[in-house]
Amino acid sequence: MWFVILLGLFRRISYANLMGKLNGSWWTRQHWPDDPPTTTAITQARDRLGIEPMKKLYERCAREWTASSSGLVFHERRVFAFDGSTYKTPDTLENDRAFGRPGASRGRAAYPQMRAVTLTDVGTRIRQAERHGPYRNSEIGLARQLLPEIPLGSLVLLDRNFLAYDFLWDLHRCGSDFLLRLPVNIKPRLIQRLGWGDAIVEVQIPRHHRKKRPDMARTWILRMISYCPEGCSETIRLFTTLLDPHVPKEELAMLYHDRWEEETVTDEFKTHLCTCATVNRAVVFRSHKPERVEQEWYGLLIAHNAVRKTMVCAASMVNLSPRRLSFTAAVERLREATYEMMRLRPERLLERYQVLLQGIARAIVPDRRGRKNPRCVKIKMSKYPLKKIKDAA
Repeated sequence: MWFVILLGLFRRISYANLMGKLNGSWWTRQHWPDDPPTTTAITQARDRLGIEPMKKLYERCAREWTASSSGLVFHERRVFAFDGSTYKTPDTLENDRAFGRPGASRGRAAYPQMRAVTLTDVGTRIRQAERHGPYRNSEIGLARQLLPEIPLGSLVLLDRNFLAYDFLWDLHRCGSDFLLRLPVNIKPRLIQRLGWGDAIVEVQIPRHHRKKRPDMARTWILRMISYCPEGCSETIRLFTTLLDPHVPKEELAMLYHDRWEEETVTDEFKTHLCTCATVNRAVVFRSHKPERVEQEWYGLLIAHNAVRKTMVCAASMVNLSPRRLSFTAAVERLREATYEMMRLRPERLLERYQVLLQGIARAIVPDRRGRKNPRCVKIKMSKYPLKKIKDAA
């Protein structure tokens, strides 16, 4: 289990090189006195371990680390964010059969992809819960499975892709509120105007939802916030179940921008932890079989959450939000500390841990609120022909 987590923390180091770096530590001395095991032996050990222990360890750590950290609280509600993403796996026949591929304009996608939806604590960027599956699974379907994981009395931030009335109805019935961006085609009926860009509206629940779910009402009373960000010509509309007019519209509009914390977490995970920033390093996972991919997924989640939890502890030393500390600096300092702490005597571990926290706390990033990032690319698609791969079947 420790080695699978270290595979997530040291994503670009091979089995053999990682074992070589760990050789001589207190951990390795307990398991082999002489030469480290071969890569084949490590793979067999991973297969004996399986998926379930890593899954249970991730779930326990995520719950306890989130509960023991001070997150973002909005009017007595802790704020979480939902979002989905896809993760490329190595191009093997087993992964292709298990996860599938997206459509492509030039014949076939390059890699099989796993789809995952995560529930992220906005204040700490710790991934509280997840659900994953083949690429063909929808984000809404995976998000429905996550509803029991939302702490009671939370406020959940959602992108407009999550506008499914039965899903939102169940989310609210579970005891949580939501703040969701609206697509342009939704036209609710005005009930009461609370102010400029702030109104209580009535939403007609589509009939096909009510036929499947008799417990759903014909209409739903919600609050709609409309605003136009500075320097932007597009009007953004938000739905929320927070009907209390004492909750200012301006605060709700500003809060919705914290939904991008979930996008930042995905960037930390893919780009910085797994170094998948270029075409030549496209895959997140190193495992060639789906069972090992899932096991590696939980190891990566634990490694990422461990970095974020360490950043929470470091931020508390300087009275800053953990979101103001550099994730890349924290990862590098944590990697260095991992090598050193595995060779230290137990009485010196706390001293080295304090040095680690101080180093992370000094890596403060500037507050960049207000910047705009258009969705565009700098590298165009290659003109080379598509590489044909023979089907191993």
